[in-house]
Amino acid sequence: MHRFLTLLFAILLLSPAPLAAQARETGDPPLSVTNRERTLRFTLLFDGETVAYRVDRLTPEGAANVVIERSPLGIRRASIDFTRNFELIGASAVTEVSGFYRMVTGKQLEVRTRARQRVFTFRKGTGGLMTITVRAMRDGVAFRYGFPGAGVQDSVTGEATGFRLPPGRAWLQPYQRVATWAPAYESDYRNGIPIGTNAPENVGWALPMLFRTSDAWVLVTEAGLDRTSFGVHVEQRAEGGLYRVRLPEDEETYGVAPQAAAITLPWASPWRVLVIGSTLSTIVESTLVTDLAQPQAFGDVSWIKPGRVSWSWWSDMTSPRDYQKIFPFVDLASRLRWEYSLLDAGWQQMRNGGDAADLAEYARARGVGLIAWYNSGGAHNRANDGPRDLMVDPETRRAEMKRIAALGFKGIKVDFMQSDKQYVIALYQDILRDAYANRLFVDFHGSTIPRGWQRTYPNLLTMEAVRGSEQYGDSIFQRNAATFNTIYPFTRNVIGSMDYTPMIFGDARDRLPHLTTNPHELALAVVFESGLQHFVSTPAMIDAQPEYVRDFLTAVPTVWDETRLVDGYPGRLAVLARRRGADWYVGAITSDTMVSAVEVPLRFLGAGTYDVGLISDGEDVDRFAYSTETLIRRDTMTVELAPRGGFVARFTRRGGAEPAEPGPSARPAPGTARPSPGRPAAPRPTTRPRRAP
Repeated sequence: MHRFLTLLFAILLLSPAPLAAQARETGDPPLSVTNRERTLRFTLLFDGETVAYRVDRLTPEGAANVVIERSPLGIRRASIDFTRNFELIGASAVTEVSGFYRMVTGKQLEVRTRARQRVFTFRKGTGGLMTITVRAMRDGVAFRYGFPGAGVQDSVTGEATGFRLPPGRAWLQPYQRVATWAPAYESDYRNGIPIGTNAPENVGWALPMLFRTSDAWVLVTEAGLDRTSFGVHVEQRAEGGLYRVRLPEDEETYGVAPQAAAITLPWASPWRVLVIGSTLSTIVESTLVTDLAQPQAFGDVSWIKPGRVSWSWWSDMTSPRDYQKIFPFVDLASRLRWEYSLLDAGWQQMRNGGDAADLAEYARARGVGLIAWYNSGGAHNRANDGPRDLMVDPETRRAEMKRIAALGFKGIKVDFMQSDKQYVIALYQDILRDAYANRLFVDFHGSTIPRGWQRTYPNLLTMEAVRGSEQYGDSIFQRNAATFNTIYPFTRNVIGSMDYTPMIFGDARDRLPHLTTNPHELALAVVFESGLQHFVSTPAMIDAQPEYVRDFLTAVPTVWDETRLVDGYPGRLAVLARRRGADWYVGAITSDTMVSAVEVPLRFLGAGTYDVGLISDGEDVDRFAYSTETLIRRDTMTVELAPRGGFVARFTRRGGAEPAEPGPSARPAPGTARPSPGRPAAPRPTTRPRRAP
């Protein structure tokens, strides 16, 4: 500590006017950046050999509560090591960074950004420079490395960055070892484990990571990744709550590409992102990942249409090869006014009455667009499903995209990406650019996590990177699906659209029966955000449901103007409200194995009166209950949930041509569903509106 203070004093002596003046003008201590709201502060810590940082949450009374304890910084190139033995030569003035952007899909379509930024510059030896750019925002802080210069070629070989959390609980997903279908961010989340727990295998933990300390909720992730770098995860060992950045596994891509990233100066790394809030609302509602992404790369995006999708593969993996099995799913999409139907693996072999061209013509006549599945390989994966070997070579890829676009296909689903190496990151972005040139949107499966690309490339409508409903053949997933479902809204789905493929009404094929109720499954259409919502239920499953369920599936959007967390706690309960135009949709799910009750304060509603249609748990796991009422924003709606149950409510504003006026966000302290006394069988749910005083 004495050494740090001595060096800080020396820095102040060397440049007293700039740092002292900045401290007076901005209220920031030297080497710190505080957000405009004066609630978060990033402080650089430099001891003359190594650089570190700390993040504090500031209280209105002026106290500083540590959120991220002293944590290491630094990055290594092949030619120079910026993890130790360098000098701090400058700290810029604190500047304001603000902007506005529009999304095609996501939790919020129009976003205004505002941050305070500072750039720290370091030198090693006689010429090597490194910058650390820091931004402090209302809902978090972020930083990235940079190398000034012109034309110098090198490679990034390592990173010292870490995140040291105070004691608390964590919701973490193990990174996956290389295998036929991995890594793909599809392992089981660990639910509320102690901070500092080591990962089960030496490949470490995946991003994003969610933490609860005594003072804050913190979500750690990455944003702004482009073709000049790789994606990161974190090391296995986390002693003392320190989670260190780890590069992609060397085994990924089966030797096709190196682990290091080839760079040309000037160069900037992706952002290391910490979303921080006193409540979970800050985490769930944050747009930091897209705020920090590169601006939109394309011009006209008016043709890109998110939507609902029928999907045959889940219930019958052979169906894409059989015209007679697949066209009923096009009919289903047409009946429910869904925008799309997906042809999954094997569609290029379609026979028995027609081929893909015939189906495209059939779908076009019924107002349904088709999406075509592709294997991304190439030598970088060993999955054999086809069509294969059409997405890697640029000439072949462009020719195939031109061909299917001419047939009338609207999008592609590209699977088995399976690496975060620079080679595959560049492939993602090449696919997106070529797809845009052919007016095709994209869905990535077997993929990395979102890192803000939906802002940069608006034709990217969703990504998988989640253990979703196609895993129902796994008994571990079956037993824990309700718990996982209540973790995802606070982790994976925070950072971007999530193609979970929801909504199982009944059992299909050889998969295990779902233990969640049908209303729980229906609620996933609102609780989970995805620009393409692939519904897995078959035509027969959906046609067997009450008319009000089918009406809801006809109406539910996949694009949201606004998202609010109403209540919840990861692994127990998630209640989300999402607005489209003047109308609001509320979805709630619970992992509780007892009957529980959820209160929904309606302060998120705009002015006026709303007609409410509530679909909730019925007399058994397969049944629904339906009720209607008229409510206003002063009301609180109470709904009973069955074990592993859920509900959806649609709030239609009377005279709803005008947009709703956003009210104050309903932000109760994170809680859990409260068990009701009595037997764990679900009674017929009721609502009890309560008018606020």
